[in-house]
Amino acid sequence: MKHFNLIARTNGVGLDQDVNLVKGALEGLGHQVSVSHCRARKSWQNWLPTKREFDANIFMERVFPAWIPTAKCNYLIPNQERFPQRHLGRLAKIDKVLCKTRHAEAIFAAHASTGFIGFTSPDRSQAEIEPDYSKFLHLAGKSTLKGTETILEVWSKHPEWPILTLIQHAENAPSDLPANIRLISDYLSDDELQTMLNQHGVHLCPSRSEGWGHYVVEAMSCRAVVLTTDAPPMNELVDDTRGILVPFSDQEPRHLGTNFFVDPPHLEQAIEKLIAMPSEEKEQLAAAGRSWFEDNNRGFAERLNLQLKLDASP
Repeated sequence: MKHFNLIARTNGVGLDQDVNLVKGALEGLGHQVSVSHCRARKSWQNWLPTKREFDANIFMERVFPAWIPTAKCNYLIPNQERFPQRHLGRLAKIDKVLCKTRHAEAIFAAHASTGFIGFTSPDRSQAEIEPDYSKFLHLAGKSTLKGTETILEVWSKHPEWPILTLIQHAENAPSDLPANIRLISDYLSDDELQTMLNQHGVHLCPSRSEGWGHYVVEAMSCRAVVLTTDAPPMNELVDDTRGILVPFSDQEPRHLGTNFFVDPPHLEQAIEKLIAMPSEEKEQLAAAGRSWFEDNNRGFAERLNLQLKLDASP
C-alpha cells in the first residue's frame, strides 16, 4: 500500500469531482489517500527541514511548488486549457504528467515525461427513467465555454423547433429568450439535476474546450445522444458511432490548449438532423455511448495504477 497526496484548489464543480474520482480509484486499489488544499503549505516552509510524508503527490490541474519536497515522487494531472504558459518551468520538478486525453499527451510531451491514464466521470444513469429522444437539453451551468451562445443563436432562428431546456447559472443567463427555450436558472438539487439529465434524450454539448469533458461523458452514461464539437479532446470522447460531431469554424489559444468555436451553419444542420432522426437510430447511438462509458470507466483505475507503478514502487 502506498500513501498518495492529492493537491488541488477547490472550485465546487469539475475540479472537486476530479479529486473525488482519483481518490476513489486509488482507494479502490488499496492505497491510502490524503487530500490537501494547494494553499495549505507555504513556500517559506521549504526553508525548514521537510519530511517526505507521502510516497507520491498528485497535483490536480496545476503544480504548487511548496508541496514538491513532501513526497518521493510528484505527478500532475493537468487540464491543458487551464495550464498557463508561465507555469511550464514547474514541470521540471514533475516525475510524470498523467494525461486524461491523447490531446493532452501530445501537448505535454513537448515539456515533460508523460503517461496516458484517460479519465472517467460519475455514472449518472437512472435505469428506471426512459430517455425521451424528442427532448433537447443544454447544461451550461456556470461555464462560459460550453458553446451556449451559438446554440441560442441558431435556436432563435427556428420557432418550429422543439423546446430546448437550458440550465444556466443566473449570472450568465440571457434575459430574453424565444418561446421554445425553457430556461432553468434557479438552484437545482443534485437529485433534480440527475433526473433531468436522464429524462432528456438529446444533450447539446458543443464545448469550446475541455480538460476531459464531464458533462459530455455524464450524458453518455445517461444513455443520451450527445452532440459535441469535432475538435480535441471532445472528439476523443464522441465519434460518429456514438454521437454527433459538429465541425468548428474558428479557434484561438487558451493557455496550453485551444478554444474551438463550433460552426453555426453546421450546428443548425446537425440539430435539424437530430430532430428528423428516428428514435430507433437515436437509441442505437445512445446505447453505443453507454457501452463506451462502461468500458472506459472499467479501465480507468487499471490505467492509473499502471502509470503510478512505473515510478512509485516501494
